[in-house]
Amino acid sequence: MALIGAMFVPAVSAGTGDDNDASFPEVGVEWVNDYWPNPLSHSDESATDFYNTLGNAGWTKRFCLGDRQTAVNQWSDNDENYVDGVDITWFSGHGHQAYLLLTNNPLDWVQFNLVEWGDYDAEWMLLHSCHTTEIPGNFKGILHKALNGVHLICGFNTIGYDFADDGENCAQRLLNSEKVRLAWFNAMDETHPDTIKVGIIGENSNCGNDRIWKEGTVIADPTVDDTTYYWLYYCN
Repeated sequence: MALIGAMFVPAVSAGTGDDNDASFPEVGVEWVNDYWPNPLSHSDESATDFYNTLGNAGWTKRFCLGDRQTAVNQWSDNDENYVDGVDITWFSGHGHQAYLLLTNNPLDWVQFNLVEWGDYDAEWMLLHSCHTTEIPGNFKGILHKALNGVHLICGFNTIGYDFADDGENCAQRLLNSEKVRLAWFNAMDETHPDTIKVGIIGENSNCGNDRIWKEGTVIADPTVDDTTYYWLYYCN
């Protein structure tokens, strides 16, 4: 069982890219196992199972990229084709309070203060990585806001574990009309011990009522400001 961790800006509206979300929702995933000297074993399984479960339910499968196929520009502030070109993204791999680690030889990471998620299409980011949502303020940087129209960023407040079943479990819960934040927490709660805490960051509290497209209500893209709303759950 491997650990998966390791200026004023005026308010604006976001999410200007895709007006067909409700009819043609899109999913993308990325995963990394190939780290040295701390490889993971099941990132590919959790990510691809999430991808295929939504795809089999009618979601458009846009990208499934692993190991050296992953790249920082797929997560960047001007992206419209990868992470910000789909409605929901799942990432499995090592993480940190301030970044996602794509490779460590050479070092290649996605820094939360250098990205802007949601200014094109993204609604929900699911980060199956240690400590990624421990510090909500990291998603509201001075020059860039990672929380820039995306409704929710789900991750871990503590370490998390590399469980293969988490992706499919979460996708099934989403398809059973659970709210996005509860589907994330409940799926992690199935496999993780009581020492683990799950953190979920929203642009505001109303984002916590979202269900995925076709399974219930999705709020209008929230106004982007300098605040966040935080949910903290303890696994049982």
